[in-house]
Amino acid sequence: MVRVIRWVGESSGKKYIHPIERCIHDGGNIKKVIGTKTKVIGITKVHIPNPLHPIVPYNVLILEDEHGHRMPKKTIKDYCLGDVYEDIPNAGDNAIAAVRIKYDVGEAVDEALELIGGLAVSKKQKILLKPNLSIPGYPYLGICTNPQVIRAVISYLVRKGAEPKNITIAEQSFFMPLEKAVEKSGIAEIITEFGVNYADLAKGGFIVKKEREFTFEIAKAVYETGLLINLPVIKTDTVLGIDGAFENLTRFLSKKAFDELAKNPLKAGLALATFPHVFPPFITVGDASIGMQGNGPAMNGEPGFFNLIFAARNPVVHDTAIQEALCLKKLPYVELAGTLGYGTYEIENISFVGNELDAIRRDIKQPIGSKLIQE
Repeated sequence: MVRVIRWVGESSGKKYIHPIERCIHDGGNIKKVIGTKTKVIGITKVHIPNPLHPIVPYNVLILEDEHGHRMPKKTIKDYCLGDVYEDIPNAGDNAIAAVRIKYDVGEAVDEALELIGGLAVSKKQKILLKPNLSIPGYPYLGICTNPQVIRAVISYLVRKGAEPKNITIAEQSFFMPLEKAVEKSGIAEIITEFGVNYADLAKGGFIVKKEREFTFEIAKAVYETGLLINLPVIKTDTVLGIDGAFENLTRFLSKKAFDELAKNPLKAGLALATFPHVFPPFITVGDASIGMQGNGPAMNGEPGFFNLIFAARNPVVHDTAIQEALCLKKLPYVELAGTLGYGTYEIENISFVGNELDAIRRDIKQPIGSKLIQE
């Protein structure tokens, strides 16, 4: 499944490759035309690397859809003129969707979710969304989950039949009042737009969960929902390596439990490895639309502009794939979780859909100074 999108003036017939609300030619209405049946009509093989495309050779295909609309597509695999190009969805636990954002974040999120088999939701189902909003910062800095991604996920759920009143956005901050942490995030507009709920996890109840030698206090909301969607912003972390699927779950813990783990990074890493077994099954949509590189996860990092959306059914698969795609050092807690049988850690056994690993791989600025991550 690949999507070629045009915004077309209903009266003028003018076509645009970027989203617009009114036709620039005559001010008329716009309709979105999406093509999904594509064939290869042009091929360029590139042999010269650059920082954003370090692995060569690769191919740039020109794809044409059933409407005659065209788009470029980078791929490592070789194709011939006239070949059909398609991305086949994979709903397996070892699959991850990696979708490049073209001009429309919403379409990228939709495509990523459909590439992992889509989500089945019911009208009465309670849905909990957990973005990363714990540190104050504007989304364009890559500090918090992009509100466009949150909006896209909610729109997807509503189209699938979910009731906005049954959708809750939940977060907490261990460092300051949550209201202050999220005031720059753009979340207030989304709550008003859709009529969804918003919850400060610190003000809800917690239940005790034991796993191996660890005792956790975890928000009750996790176990009272029918569908949990983890929405981390993908950014580097000087302690954990990356803020991904695993790190974003830590704010389901009580502050007491979090502070106890924070005292010992090595112990925290061991505890993190048990999370896939402690939490009920969940979907992760990784927001790498902007993201962060360098000494994240806060003001010492810098925007990464990764221009990607990831989606996976397993957090081990999700964080391993991002580790490899961004050329980060090995994440020991993710590897341990894989060793414990909580997900596929061997990169050769992870199935990439939407884009091949080598087609999106790039070397970003590494976080330095972690006692947890291997140098």
